Amino acid sequence: MNIVYALTRNVYHKILPSVRSLMEYNPKAKVFILCEDDTFPIELPCDATIINVSDQEFFKPGSINYNNQFKYINLLKVCYPLYLKCNKVIHLDIDTIINEPLDELWKTDLRGKWFAACPEYKGRYKPFGETYYNMGVAVINLQAMRKDNIMIDMVDYLNTVRQPWADQDAWNKYGIEQDKIVTIPIRYNENVMTGYTDNPAIVHYCSIGDWFENRNIPRREYLDKWM
Repeated sequence: MNIVYALTRNVYHKILPSVRSLMEYNPKAKVFILCEDDTFPIELPCDATIINVSDQEFFKPGSINYNNQFKYINLLKVCYPLYLKCNKVIHLDIDTIINEPLDELWKTDLRGKWFAACPEYKGRYKPFGETYYNMGVAVINLQAMRKDNIMIDMVDYLNTVRQPWADQDAWNKYGIEQDKIVTIPIRYNENVMTGYTDNPAIVHYCSIGDWFENRNIPRREYLDKWM
């Protein structure tokens, strides 16, 4: 099982609860971290492959989505097939807590599609069709993306069209237009936009700006367990 995170230096410390919970239930997972240093300066509860992307040239400072609320490093999610040599990964945002083994998620039948993700049932933002997918948790078929060479189109799109949700908009646009998405149960990405469940496999604090510090957020008990 391959797991990948991407984060800028200013939020390094916020990854710890997610990685701790991941390794508790998935101790054999291989972890990749895209970041801004050659070595990760914070001790992690696992060995991880560190990939320094601070010199990336796909998204230049001043480009249209470079400084949106997610910063350039999240745009690089569309470039995972170029940075990672494996054929498939599970992407996790750093504001996630894992509550069980992810073997079933890992075994998702992608059927040649580019990615699997959860729909946002609560959101009204659906610019590319009847469904909009949250990419905070996603199973990504790097092999299929390389075969279809879709990465350059997504990079060009993000460099020319301003989008409020940046890379997530690119994933939705191309995935929906070309029918390259597999839907997974919302318990693998439970959040305010996808909805809440009785037994979340992954809790995601998306759309909560101060999720790490706020004591009153929904599902705070899952985060507190791993702080």
